[in-house]
Amino acid sequence: MPGDTPSEQPIVGAGLSVVCNGELYNHAAIKAGSPLQLSNNGSDCAAIIHAFHKTGRNLSEACAMLDGVFAFLMSDEECVYVGRDPLGVRPLFYGYTQEGHLLFGSEAKSIVDVCVRVEYFPPGSCATIRMIDGRPQPFKPQKYYTVPPHADRFVTQEQAQTLIRDMLVSSVEKRLMGNRHFGFMLSGGLDSSLVAAIATKALKHKPVAFSVGFEDSPDLENARHVAQFLDIPHVVHVITPQDCLDIIPEVIYALETYEPAIVRCGIAHYLLCRHIAQVSDVKVLLSGEGADELFGSYAYMQKAPSAFHVHQEIHRRLALLHQYDVLRSDRATSCHGLEIRVPFLDKKFIDLVVRLPPQYKLQPQRVEKHILRAAFEDWLPREVLWRSKEGFGEALGKHDLGEIVNAHCNTIISDKRFAARHALFPDRTPETKEEFWYRELFEKVYGSDRMGHIIHTKVYRTAAWQLEEKENHTETPSRLAPARADEVLRLRRRSTGSTTLAGVA
Repeated sequence: MPGDTPSEQPIVGAGLSVVCNGELYNHAAIKAGSPLQLSNNGSDCAAIIHAFHKTGRNLSEACAMLDGVFAFLMSDEECVYVGRDPLGVRPLFYGYTQEGHLLFGSEAKSIVDVCVRVEYFPPGSCATIRMIDGRPQPFKPQKYYTVPPHADRFVTQEQAQTLIRDMLVSSVEKRLMGNRHFGFMLSGGLDSSLVAAIATKALKHKPVAFSVGFEDSPDLENARHVAQFLDIPHVVHVITPQDCLDIIPEVIYALETYEPAIVRCGIAHYLLCRHIAQVSDVKVLLSGEGADELFGSYAYMQKAPSAFHVHQEIHRRLALLHQYDVLRSDRATSCHGLEIRVPFLDKKFIDLVVRLPPQYKLQPQRVEKHILRAAFEDWLPREVLWRSKEGFGEALGKHDLGEIVNAHCNTIISDKRFAARHALFPDRTPETKEEFWYRELFEKVYGSDRMGHIIHTKVYRTAAWQLEEKENHTETPSRLAPARADEVLRLRRRSTGSTTLAGVA
């Protein structure tokens, strides 16, 4: 658990048994006044049974009561109960075997070899699965949480800034519970630096900042500047282009995807997490994931026709986060025995920011995320607080990671092999040799027949205002000027970024 009590699972009591991957920040409040006596009641995850009891065994209400990130299975003599946190920060997959047995796993790789087909359990959903003679009955996940659809919080920008500051500070502080040695993935960019600044003020013991990048990366210098400003220890992991190329097969296996936007960002993230596990006793990391989606700060979003269209795209991107950045974040950390916490994706903070007037997020004469920056004036060095920088794929150093990978792919994939890509991969056919290589690596360890359908691709190619068709559209949208996939990827990441290759936010 996030405290001092060992978290032995399953947690048992009141005729129920629960296993959970997650952290529940309001567990003490939920347990207060409850008459239940549970095994390992000190665990934060014990709050799931208490919430279920308090709501009269209403699973949807119980899940909505939980403040945190979680993927759990709970059971009694008749049913299995399943729940996943609002945005899917914690992963959960399921599938049926040939014999009709139902399996769940935190990673697709844990069940893919024995299931006919793997599905992801949707974020913000729960399900009650009746068991008859030991056989699971058909079930349908029920939504208990949706991102607020309307921007209906009409406040001034000054009031909004105060609310943003107070809510983000609260979000960070609640994630500092437990007697742990905390660390940060510090890129030197806005999002990770804000999380580090807030947490450093709140912690009694100094946390450690970790950054990664090429030796000549300007973002490493920015990260050092932030660490010096906050007066916290700073560990820099310098990597080489060859390190990045060598680790890609391992990254694709860990991340369970071939989507280039995730793989490229996952390379440095994975290398940094491996280094943290090797050289430190830090087990809990705080990250700036989700800020770009919430504030609509990706470069293509800042080119939207109107603020209303930005609001639409924010909704679309948040709904897909569990297949993109939070998937990468969870996989790159958990496979190295680390835990990631993401304050920007706090349920209350999401509800606040999404409901703010959309014109506060699209201000053409101002730098992206202006309202967030203004909310934290004096919390960071001014040159960090107000600078706009390139994102994860472009900030490793003077060398562009995309160019490095593309050059490598040109040496290992012949034009003849690439020309056969439509026959090899008729579904979501690779458009570049980089994508072709990633897809080959993925097929070697997983294959698309059982789990390819759960991989979302080209999120940066299908903005809400550009498509009226379904998500994974295979053609270039008619209102989006044709561009090479690597160019579009670069556009997608160029922003303040929740991640950079000089660090991971």
